[in-house]
Amino acid sequence: MSVSAEVNPRLAALTEAGTSVWLDQIRRNLVEGGELRRLIEQDSLRGVTSNPSIFEKAILGSDDYDAELASMAKEGLDAHAIYDRIAITDVQLAADLLRPVWEANDRDDGFVSLEVSPLYALDTEGTLEQARSYWAGVDRPNAMIKIPGTTEGVPAIEQAIYEGININVTLLFSVESYTNVAEAYIRGLERRLAEGKSVDMRSVASFFVSRLDTEVDNRLTEMGRHDLLGTAAVANARAAYQRFKEIFHGERFVSLREAGARVQRPLWASTGVKNPHYRDTMYVEGLVAPDTVNTMPMATLGAMADHGDVAGATADQDPSAQLAALVEAGIDLEEVTQKLLDDGIDLFAQAMQELIEGVDDRREAVVIGRPPTISSVIPDDLESAIADLMEQAAAQQVARRIWRKDDTLWGEAGQPEIGDRLGWLTISEPMLEHVGDLHAFVEECLSDGLTDAVLLGMGGSSLGPEVIGRTFGEIEGSMRLHVLDSTDPKAVREMEEAIDVAHTLFIVSSKSGGTIETLSHFKHFYARVSEAIGEPEAGRHFVTITDPGSPLTELAEARGFRRVFENDPDIGGRYSVLSHFGLVPAACMGVAVEALLHRCQVAEQNCMSYDDPSSNTGLWLGVAIGALAREGRDKLTFLVSEPVASFGLWVEQLVAESLGKQGRGVVPVVDERPGGPEAYADDRVFVYLRNAEEPDEELDHKLRALAEAGHPAITLSVRGAADLGSIFFFAEFATAVAGWALGVNPFDQPDVQLAKDHTNEVLASYESEGHLPAVGEADDRALIALLANAAPPHYVAILAYLEPSDELDDVVAELREAIREHTRCAVTFGYGPRFQHSTGQLHKGGPPSGVFLQLVREGAGDLDIAGEGYTFGVLEHAAATGDLYALREHDLPAERVRLDGDSLEALGGLTVRLRALLR
Repeated sequence: MSVSAEVNPRLAALTEAGTSVWLDQIRRNLVEGGELRRLIEQDSLRGVTSNPSIFEKAILGSDDYDAELASMAKEGLDAHAIYDRIAITDVQLAADLLRPVWEANDRDDGFVSLEVSPLYALDTEGTLEQARSYWAGVDRPNAMIKIPGTTEGVPAIEQAIYEGININVTLLFSVESYTNVAEAYIRGLERRLAEGKSVDMRSVASFFVSRLDTEVDNRLTEMGRHDLLGTAAVANARAAYQRFKEIFHGERFVSLREAGARVQRPLWASTGVKNPHYRDTMYVEGLVAPDTVNTMPMATLGAMADHGDVAGATADQDPSAQLAALVEAGIDLEEVTQKLLDDGIDLFAQAMQELIEGVDDRREAVVIGRPPTISSVIPDDLESAIADLMEQAAAQQVARRIWRKDDTLWGEAGQPEIGDRLGWLTISEPMLEHVGDLHAFVEECLSDGLTDAVLLGMGGSSLGPEVIGRTFGEIEGSMRLHVLDSTDPKAVREMEEAIDVAHTLFIVSSKSGGTIETLSHFKHFYARVSEAIGEPEAGRHFVTITDPGSPLTELAEARGFRRVFENDPDIGGRYSVLSHFGLVPAACMGVAVEALLHRCQVAEQNCMSYDDPSSNTGLWLGVAIGALAREGRDKLTFLVSEPVASFGLWVEQLVAESLGKQGRGVVPVVDERPGGPEAYADDRVFVYLRNAEEPDEELDHKLRALAEAGHPAITLSVRGAADLGSIFFFAEFATAVAGWALGVNPFDQPDVQLAKDHTNEVLASYESEGHLPAVGEADDRALIALLANAAPPHYVAILAYLEPSDELDDVVAELREAIREHTRCAVTFGYGPRFQHSTGQLHKGGPPSGVFLQLVREGAGDLDIAGEGYTFGVLEHAAATGDLYALREHDLPAERVRLDGDSLEALGGLTVRLRALLR
């Protein structure tokens, strides 16, 4: 190839000194976009190397291959076949572009390398088989196949050379390993010569450089030998070059040289400088010599072109003084290089595994029409169910009809609680207009000396604010947010003790304005505030969030509430988190609610993708949930990492109450301790909300194991607390879509009222007769009967009418685990009466697969409700009894266990008891 005036003089000087410039990178656009040609013509590029890590970045970090990958996915190729075809094509394209270099340089340069899978690094036959396959597949004389220089790789190298395959030996760290592969190369040539075959072969031996300095420098720093930092890698490579000269300029190679054989050139690999204190070109400038190759990452190539200094054959310098100094300092290079080889094998294998998984993820996305915002692993036998339903969603214009608020998507036109329950779709814009008012309201409260805010609500009115509060935590300069959604006397008393009522804002939150628990909370705390500061001023400590015209608006006017926040009445409670119901409490605790709303709007735009359903995250997620539920995978199990680890509290009620009806539904499983694959039956699908910025390695590992065991696994990335805004919306949209998929109205709750009616009946009976009705408690025989025959697809629901606490959650986790170990059933948990306003709908109206264990406690220290003829304890037990009646009225297996004394101790004792009974 002719040299033009544009050739970079520094890289030309490097080439003239005998070191060929190769690039350690490959990507389709690099070839087709003209950059590789420019590097050849202007930067003296003479070759290209690749490895799985390079291909991982190229394939998964760009859209260069999307169209090709889509085509191959539709052909039915698996991930390995797709990768092989992409890699071979890239190598062919680059080899064709470098063919003139190969021809102009007597076939000594112009090569492109393709690596056999590192998974075969310790498998001679596997390595050799893939080397043959790749060589035949690439079918270019200026290709090289990379084989690791492990003990197992050496025989494969010799045999491949004997068979006429150009070999790039990789993962060389020690001079001894280099010697072994050089001799393998020679043996292969000698066998060819003995049989009269041509020995005009080409091979390079890739000797890794910078990684040695990284490892040795760490050890030297610990020893305090800073004088030797940055000396090991170049010295080690120079020792390898000395050995190269001894082998290929010695007597043994003479006959092969005379027969036309070429030397196996040392190739300096891993030449990107890792330590920012070192000169960024040191591993190029320090290893210049005839018959060598330096394969550089793009950044190093650019640095060398910009300020590289070529000063003769530096690789030919004697390294013995530096090596001796390292030994004297206590550096065992043999041990270091063995460690680097072991680590290198693991790292390359991991990169290959991640590459294949990434390609499979892209392949699967094409097959099932999944948007790129989600990653998933779906078993092959379930892919068609999602793909077919996705086609139906496109054909029926599901996304478009949701945005048009077309109530016929879920049933007949004009049904109640459909057309008038879709206000959540567009609530972000009007709420953004209220942001200034919300902040001004909070400033007024703070100016009036209010330090705490207590939300009094149930279900959808409380769970969203609680998740927001737990996610963002206490924010300096704002009110502390507390959520009370329990009627347990101890919980109410502990809330009262945690605050100073004279400096607290109470947020009375109820869409209907008639929730008995919320009104009871209001009566109690209004009395307490009145006692503390006097009734005329008590109302200023209360605000309400409710629908226009609800009883709470009249109450607020009568009692002089500070503020009434009237919400959009076209939003159901469980879809209301991004309306006043969620954002007033969020603003009180100092959250930048506009950030939540902006993230929500990003999700809205994504879910407006009508023409390309595969790019609509909410649509695809809803289709997947619905399709998998129809295939028996109806236990939707959430794994959630920080900072949104509490998300399950909210999404549980959204999914359960929206989809559990007409004998159908999806059972959400949240806050369950993850087990191994053996802990789960084939009724599960796992959804992982993954912190993309600080991944939870333990959860990553557990999800990978579950996916590998054949469980559907779907991952959504989360980037910071504000991402709650987008996650809330995606979940709402997906739930609406899943309702379409399951043929249910996702906005009504027809089976919730029954338990409320029974509760009211029990209260009326108590007020007239002075005592609660007797309810039998489960003995050992009843518990065995309840749980012994429970097996998937059943689920076990623990319904605890106890005081909520983190400590109790931990003890319950043990109980859940004990039941799961025996039954393999999904085990859910809820505090009563809160769950009656959420998962209670699923329990009575969903699939009749629930098994119910109700826990109640006789505790000391009941608490009166001002103006009522019953206490909080009576209200709690009336709700428990009413719910038990409702479950049994639906012919569902349900038993009650009464806990005596301390809840934690009693619950721990129950776990021990059940383990013994179920043994």
